[in-house]
Amino acid sequence: MKKRWVLLTILFLTIGFASVATVLTITGRVNINFNEEDYQIYFSKAVVDEVDKSYEVIDPDTRKSIKYSTKDLSKVGDISVLEYEVTNNSTQYDATVEIECTPNESNSVVVNDYVTINNDMTNKTIKAQTRETGTVSVQLKKVTVEPIDIEFTCELTVNPVGSEELKDPILAENSCRDIGIPSLGDEDKLIPVVLDEEGNATRVEKTDTNWYDYCKREWANAVILNDGANLPNVGEVIQDTSIESYFVWIPKYKYKLWNVETDNTEVGKHSIEIIFDTKNTEDINDKECITPETSGTLGDCNDGEYMTHPAFLAFGGNGFWIGKFEVGYKDATDKTSAEVDSNDSNKIIIKPNSYSWRKLTVKNMFNAAKGYEGTLNSHMLKNTEWGAVTYLSHSIFGTNKEVTINNNDQRKTGYAALPTTDQSKNPGEVGDDGTFNTGWNTGNGVTASTTGNITGVYDMSGGALESMAAYVAEASNDQSEFQAEELKKLDPRYVDVYVKGSSATTYKNMILGDATGEMGPFDSYEDGDKIKRGHNRWYSDNSFFAGASSPWFYRSGYCFSGVVAGQFYFDTFTGAARVGDGFRIALAPSK
Repeated sequence: MKKRWVLLTILFLTIGFASVATVLTITGRVNINFNEEDYQIYFSKAVVDEVDKSYEVIDPDTRKSIKYSTKDLSKVGDISVLEYEVTNNSTQYDATVEIECTPNESNSVVVNDYVTINNDMTNKTIKAQTRETGTVSVQLKKVTVEPIDIEFTCELTVNPVGSEELKDPILAENSCRDIGIPSLGDEDKLIPVVLDEEGNATRVEKTDTNWYDYCKREWANAVILNDGANLPNVGEVIQDTSIESYFVWIPKYKYKLWNVETDNTEVGKHSIEIIFDTKNTEDINDKECITPETSGTLGDCNDGEYMTHPAFLAFGGNGFWIGKFEVGYKDATDKTSAEVDSNDSNKIIIKPNSYSWRKLTVKNMFNAAKGYEGTLNSHMLKNTEWGAVTYLSHSIFGTNKEVTINNNDQRKTGYAALPTTDQSKNPGEVGDDGTFNTGWNTGNGVTASTTGNITGVYDMSGGALESMAAYVAEASNDQSEFQAEELKKLDPRYVDVYVKGSSATTYKNMILGDATGEMGPFDSYEDGDKIKRGHNRWYSDNSFFAGASSPWFYRSGYCFSGVVAGQFYFDTFTGAARVGDGFRIALAPSK
């Protein structure tokens, strides 16, 4: 009976509990807000009277304004046209756009009397992750006997429209999200840092993604410390005396091809369109080709297609590190003591205000670079790697223009010429007191950087002539000290080889991406039995292709090269030790 009573009790309690009604109330609020971070509308291109002037007239910091001047209008009916492109970089917002052009108050009567201003960007909707083009045309309706400068302002009113779908980011300007994490290697040799305006390097945690932002032209930097130097804690400034070398990360990217055929003269100086992408073969709007990687070969590539830059294929990583400065000679006290023909890797420093290591053969440069940090795949910079840095620099992610020459006649690294109208002075004449040239961490000094700020790469114009690990095969006058059989056995990852038979003007023998043949058209001519130096029409930089008698490439020009020096400068030499020639190092760590 006792057991039965227990069962009845349990049953009773169960029924009693079930008969009690309980009401639960949930009160909530859904917060829906505008995602300002995702909403990005800006000018991505500006063509003035059929000349691409994007890099000149679009504000490089905000990309929200265009300031331009028309060509001269002198006959009734003359028209000047600004063609502009507006990019909607949002992934989840469409945008409605209206534009209204009005004369500035001070000259409104003049504007209305003499010109008619029309625009066609009215009541347009720019879908997420798309672009739209518009034009502003100015037509002269009445001539004047005196020159007149008139001003007008066009304002684009852009309103967001919420979308029901999230678009995949595919535009070049949005591709900052697709940058691979900078590879630092396994042994903590490379220390990630951020640089302040004075050049002080503060250690950051390698997993912290805030130490670089390529959308803001802030490139990732890292340092290698001197042997025995103490590693500071994260957040602490690293003493300059502890630093041996500075490096800058060049992330893997594709770029939009132009001038694939070197006789194409339709596309000149322009902002190079870049898409950061760690993959090689993913289609982007059906505009991609397989990278040829071979001298004189175009493969299936055509103008307007995107191609993975060849500099990122040799080592298979997400990018490479380039020396922030030319290689210096450790403990050199003047330019002469940095002229040493050896391959002693222990003498390598890569720092500002050091004396460039010069007057050594290409073979010694090559071996010194390879011996510097073998676990990080250190090597002498190649032509294609120079091209990769140059193209990134001349895009919206870099300074987007020619960098200032290092005119320091003492061959010191990290300097920039001051603008001057005094033609009686030679570049670098005053020396190191800053009167005529300035250091890397000054307001003028950063104009020599590939980013226009302290995070970029320096000495890419002037300084020492920078020899490349790039040569023409089977040359007749190779004085690099490499034997012919040695060259053939070099690991192809470490050298760019150009086809036999190349000569001063065979620009078609370029390797796509090396910033040689694509920089045409070229001005070069024969003078008797001599070929005069060529110049490209981007910035009139020297442009002379390698050949049998001068099989090795060098870049940048040197401190006295003046206006022909620059990132787009290329010339040739025999590979022998010369007083003006130095080199640069790249790293390609596997992780």
